[in-house]
Amino acid sequence: MDGFSFLPSLLGQSQTNHHEFLYWEFHERGFQQAVRMGDWKAVRLQVGTPLELYNLAADPGEKQNVGGAEPAVVARIEDYLKTARTDSKHWPIKAANVKPGLTQPKK
Repeated sequence: MDGFSFLPSLLGQSQTNHHEFLYWEFHERGFQQAVRMGDWKAVRLQVGTPLELYNLAADPGEKQNVGGAEPAVVARIEDYLKTARTDSKHWPIKAANVKPGLTQPKK
């Protein structure tokens, strides 16, 4: 089982287990990824684009992408992303379908 019970959190108790990384992927507009690692949040809005990196402790509104200033954090998350998913014919990695003249929606 790949998970932990969140019952202690619901009961107001301390959570003894935690994941080093939390991973999401979204398929509504192609393929997007997000990772949470401690105070860091990384997002990839399109296949083949660099990760955006935010320090949620310093910037909870995600206004400043600090990926260029934190290459070690980006590299660690990129390494994790290589193992984060299992290929599936039901959930393939695909580029976004954007109509000519339209831009990709902001996150």
